[in-house]
Amino acid sequence: MQTGTERAPTVSHGHGAARRFFDTFRGHPTLQPPTPPGAPMPRKPARVRTSELRQWYVVLSSQASHYFRTNRFLGLLGFVVAISCLTLAFEFQVGPAVVRQVQLGKVSEYLSNFITYTGLWIILAAAFFGGDALSVDFSTGTGYYMLVLPVHRRTLLAGRYASATIATLAIVLVYFAFAILGASYFFGLGAVPWHRVGLALGLAVIYTLAAVSVAFCISAFLRSPSAGVLATILSLYVGFTTLQATVELARYEPWWSLTYAGNAMAAALDTDFVHLTSIPVGSGQYTTQWMATTGEGAAIMTGYLLVFFVLSLYLYSRKEATG
Repeated sequence: MQTGTERAPTVSHGHGAARRFFDTFRGHPTLQPPTPPGAPMPRKPARVRTSELRQWYVVLSSQASHYFRTNRFLGLLGFVVAISCLTLAFEFQVGPAVVRQVQLGKVSEYLSNFITYTGLWIILAAAFFGGDALSVDFSTGTGYYMLVLPVHRRTLLAGRYASATIATLAIVLVYFAFAILGASYFFGLGAVPWHRVGLALGLAVIYTLAAVSVAFCISAFLRSPSAGVLATILSLYVGFTTLQATVELARYEPWWSLTYAGNAMAAALDTDFVHLTSIPVGSGQYTTQWMATTGEGAAIMTGYLLVFFVLSLYLYSRKEATG
């Protein structure tokens, strides 16, 4: 019951997570008792500005929560786990003798063939987590809360970029764990070349950073979140894979392709690595097949990482929310 000049505190309702994110930076005024008539107005407490590092962490955790709320992380993780379990289940069924024969009796061959699909999971994860990370601010009402916050856009981008990278690497680590599990079962734990596995994992980290950078650049360029996800998959997987096969058919090395650079992950595990293979096709003709070396692959990935991350920051900083 209200009497005199007392007022019940009001509670503002916003758009869910966006409103809570807004309150993290703005803060709520502290409720004070009513001021007696004629008394001097109390001095408002000085607000302490949140550090940029703290802002980055809030953005990162908020984006990670978004991945869990929308089930996109758990959904993609479950899909990768299901495919990996089915692969191992069929291999267990045929038995260790057959698997070792197919893999030429080499654990490196088994790991190389298993890790070959890591690039596909990275591209899918980069599209799922980064394809709409920036465009959502310019196509939905979320941007009217986010872009007015006292926080730099570079901090927003860096926090979301870190969250997308961590989510992607979590899926990569799970897939690597299944590869090591299979290799340990069929060839023995002591036969696993851990130094080569570590090198392949390091290349997977660089590949993840590069793929997420491309996804963020596409997201900053397009306004539709769904179009950003689709464009990332089409460009990184369908487009590069198709062009790479055509260029190799013409006997040119596809050094410009990110998917070509991603082959270095499997090459790091293959003890019988060959950079260029000529395959006869009859009538004196032959076709060529290129495989990126670890150094070449790392250089190409780093180039994509730097170029597309800078483009992402430039596009996101200059773009305006309209509508």
